[in-house]
Amino acid sequence: MVNKTSTDIVEAELLKELPHFEMFFNRIGFKRIDGSVFGLLVLAKKPLTSEEIEEALNLSQSAVSLSLKTLVHFGAIETRDARDARDSKAKVHTAKEDSLQIVASVFRKREEEYIQDFKNMAQRVLDRSQGELNQARRKRMQSIISTCEIAESVMNFVITIAHNKSREGHENVVAQYDAMVKRLPKALDLIATTTGPLADITHSLKENFTTALKNNFLKDTIRKQ
Repeated sequence: MVNKTSTDIVEAELLKELPHFEMFFNRIGFKRIDGSVFGLLVLAKKPLTSEEIEEALNLSQSAVSLSLKTLVHFGAIETRDARDARDSKAKVHTAKEDSLQIVASVFRKREEEYIQDFKNMAQRVLDRSQGELNQARRKRMQSIISTCEIAESVMNFVITIAHNKSREGHENVVAQYDAMVKRLPKALDLIATTTGPLADITHSLKENFTTALKNNFLKDTIRKQ
């Protein structure tokens, strides 16, 4: 529930969007409160202290503290010392501007491990499923492994692009990143319409996807110069 005083932090009409942050975070495996806190920081006109977040969302100190730790861990927000604060220990919190960095951080710290564990399980079952009677089970396990490898390839692509973008950090790289992202749907459509066994498509994606995108983008960049 949103406190009336929160309108000093965010326009009243924008506060109505907070439930969408809550639902989205809940659907991808986080707590709704994490969505509330992150949403408030995204929409806020200025960095907020923990006390301001507590008051705006009518939440307890412990609940906000735990949520902030989660958001910091996954790289969604930044915390720094408050300027011109009477209390030298005062901190303010801000949502990061680059959503790709947040997604890459979640991939690194959560999804990669989940996918790897599930793929390892499928491989163990596959290795133990020999003989004609287990052909159907082998096909199911092979499909799981191939699907996990596709997920890993997409995550690695996002992580690599996010890393390169943050490492370089100048306007030309940001412009190149934006152009590459615009090309991504067409590249995915091309892969999706490729004929052949799933395992072959997965291997091609894993080995060539990122390189192909970068090379195609480089050609476009040179052509525009």
